[in-house]
Amino acid sequence: MKIKKYRIGITASLALLSAFMTIAVSAANDTQNSAGQCELFNSAEILDESTLNIKVLKDWHVDKLTGTTRQKLIEINVAEWAPGQDYRIPVRMIVPLKGKAKGFHITGANPYEGLMKGSKPSDFEAKLLAGGVGIVKTHVKAPRAIPGKKGLQGKMERLFIKELNPRYTTVWIWPMTLMRATTAAYAETEYFEKGKVAGSGSSKNGISPAVALINDERFTATHSDHAFAYFSPTRSGDRQEVDKVDAANNAFFKAVKAGDIALKQKRAKWYQSVMVAGKRSMYKRAQKAGKSMDELQNLQNCFGSKLYITKHWDQLMKRDVDIFFQPGTHDYVAYDILWGAQNHAQLPVYYEPNGGHDQTPHDDSEKDEQNKEAFLWQHFFGGESLLKPPTSSHKVNQNKLNVSVRFEQGTQPINGRIWWMYDRAPEGSAPFLHAPIPEEQSMEMEFDAKTGVWTADIELQQGFSRIDFFSNHGLKVNGYKHYLSSPYTRVELPLNP
Repeated sequence: MKIKKYRIGITASLALLSAFMTIAVSAANDTQNSAGQCELFNSAEILDESTLNIKVLKDWHVDKLTGTTRQKLIEINVAEWAPGQDYRIPVRMIVPLKGKAKGFHITGANPYEGLMKGSKPSDFEAKLLAGGVGIVKTHVKAPRAIPGKKGLQGKMERLFIKELNPRYTTVWIWPMTLMRATTAAYAETEYFEKGKVAGSGSSKNGISPAVALINDERFTATHSDHAFAYFSPTRSGDRQEVDKVDAANNAFFKAVKAGDIALKQKRAKWYQSVMVAGKRSMYKRAQKAGKSMDELQNLQNCFGSKLYITKHWDQLMKRDVDIFFQPGTHDYVAYDILWGAQNHAQLPVYYEPNGGHDQTPHDDSEKDEQNKEAFLWQHFFGGESLLKPPTSSHKVNQNKLNVSVRFEQGTQPINGRIWWMYDRAPEGSAPFLHAPIPEEQSMEMEFDAKTGVWTADIELQQGFSRIDFFSNHGLKVNGYKHYLSSPYTRVELPLNP
């Protein structure tokens, strides 16, 4: 059965910003900017309750929908985002009927109209509340989708291009929204006490809690779907890597023009918006506005020092936080999965095969995956442990690729499936997004109980120079189906395997 296309409500601002954040510069312009010279978030501003300017929309009350929670709806000032203009956003707080909530789960993926109404907790949220964990819901959306903010997004993009001030980006205001909502919740001392604060969501709502985790020590976990985690060479603007992407893009669109590749105009424009250093990116617009390479590189270094989980791994592990990423294999926000696996295999990752913004998942992708629930339950309540990132090894044996995956420590999975594709285009290019894993290039793995290894033998096709592969493995943890992936791996093949 075909799976419907996975759509997250992609915004132009996120597309443009993602493309902008990969800046092509020459080695001669490798101007370094230390983290100390880049203050993207200010702790005093985040924690200042007096500047929230809270407007109570509905004071604490027992919700009428279930009668099992107490709720309060407020509007807060996140910050003066545009000069002279406060950015005000609703926040709904939900606590158990009796006693205080200790910590909370916070999300921004809530429709504005829904926040205005009484909120019935989902089955999982009801379990969090029963365990004494609060719920905080706010609104992390494109500004143009928020009542009263029409035209603000375009204004902020113009200000950003003019001044190159990171504060004028959505990557600043979205995490800031979560952090300021946290300040508002903890100001309610009769209803909340300090505890764990876990964020989750997809796309902008996956990026935002990850950035908040880095920059706000009150946050203790992020479960981030379709969000960036790695500051890879391509993302940081390595000239050689970006040249590879440019060459792949040029060849791809030349083939489209010649009629060799069928591509609808709407899809082609989307690729141009989101692919690395695309013609419609903010980077190109900033260049056109007269910004120098040094200015753009300094800005990129500033972003790089504050936004990427793996850049702060040691510091985050000292804080004993929990992290889980679900980047998808075909996503423009999280295209650097190969480099990430090669350099940060310690990051727990689940790859949805062919998953990504506006992509159609593979037919064999896991349809019973409950990673968010398994992750949040374990974070707040403990119990059975989640899977730890496995190791994988491989060997080319005549016309076969032998793959072995081992979970060296802790919990062991009960199943495994592997996917592969040949001669994949450079990360972040249009053909990287366009060419899916073929439906037939997937198979179940076998488990050797004596060695504790999952294995697969892939029959190699002739005429390809390399093969990419990864595997997914799962089991039920604390009542929820949990999956984890082996490192995304690329193997160079002999000419005549």
